[in-house]
Amino acid sequence: MKTLSSCILLFLLLIGNLEAQQLLQPLESIPLSNKGYVLLKTGEIVEGKIRSTNSGRGINQVKIEDSEGQVHTLKAAEIEEFAIAMNGAVRLQYASERGSSVKKLLSRDQPTAKPKDFILFRSTSINGKKELLLQLLNPDFDEIFEVFYDPFARKTTTMESKHIVWTGDKHRAYFISKNLEPVVKIKKGNYRRVYASLFGDCEQMRAGRKPKLDDLASHILLYQNHCLFN
Repeated sequence: MKTLSSCILLFLLLIGNLEAQQLLQPLESIPLSNKGYVLLKTGEIVEGKIRSTNSGRGINQVKIEDSEGQVHTLKAAEIEEFAIAMNGAVRLQYASERGSSVKKLLSRDQPTAKPKDFILFRSTSINGKKELLLQLLNPDFDEIFEVFYDPFARKTTTMESKHIVWTGDKHRAYFISKNLEPVVKIKKGNYRRVYASLFGDCEQMRAGRKPKLDDLASHILLYQNHCLFN
């Protein structure tokens, strides 16, 4: 049985992690940077200048020029991870997308954290179809769960008042994978059901829970930092 002091210590550690680690703000368009790297499924790394990306809803092809001037055209199915370097333009891009509407700017439960060095995209398949590169939103705590931006998600309904137009910019859905299993889509309407399949093997997270999608990052951290050791 845990002592009171050990429980308090665990609580403080969890709170510290929850404050330090949260979902990243997704970018709706390709980051404005031409430097990065591609990690291929073979283990090879190609680093250099990003010449172009072919994308629609997710990136399906990358062209990158290495240090010797050779241009590599790579499909998503060949890629494990694609990283785009942060720079001043990307930071402005984050600020611009965040401030694209009053509603989005003031929303308290919209992800706001930004990556420090690289924006990461990983190869995944939606419903067993062609592989795409989607932005990873939890790169600092992805040991068990990988959370991806859902570029297919519909936005919230636009509302108009007398003086302000509240545009529908809030992200309503994500894709999530547990232990590298196929991704599932989570959204407000199905989160309570999917929560059980994601976290239901942890007794401490089953009792009395009415989970909210806004708390997804907290649920992942609680699972990773507490449930695996019990």
